[in-house]
Amino acid sequence: MHTRKRFYTLAVGFLLLTAGQYVSAVAQTRAPDDLPKIILSGLEAYKAEGPDAAIKAWIKGSPVDGSKEALAQANILRQIQDFYGTYKTFEVIRTRNLSPNVRVVYLALDFEKGPLFAKFALYQTAQGWILTSFNFNTKDELIIPPSLE
Repeated sequence: MHTRKRFYTLAVGFLLLTAGQYVSAVAQTRAPDDLPKIILSGLEAYKAEGPDAAIKAWIKGSPVDGSKEALAQANILRQIQDFYGTYKTFEVIRTRNLSPNVRVVYLALDFEKGPLFAKFALYQTAQGWILTSFNFNTKDELIIPPSLE
């Protein structure tokens, strides 16, 4: 009986320890502290007003600001909504600083029925971060490089 009690005590201790590490890891991936404002503003616009507003927010001040091709990216988001339902929230997968002025951010956008993976390339200007490119896909392997997995 004493051995069984010790086993349960160890098992509960292990679960609490690993749960604490899991919660810490999740909190780190969800924390948008180092996420550039331009990405957050686009995600907020997406939630409140939809795909067109998100794209306009993301390309504001960028080299492709006003580009019909960039605005056409809203069609991808609309198609995803048709399959996956409403956009709910996001999770930061990874942020990579390639140089002091270049950052790449990988996100999972959570919808009702599945995730959309996103890659945002940003450049630091005197006015702040601007988006230079972005990609979306439902297949993580087409967005997230194997070196980040």
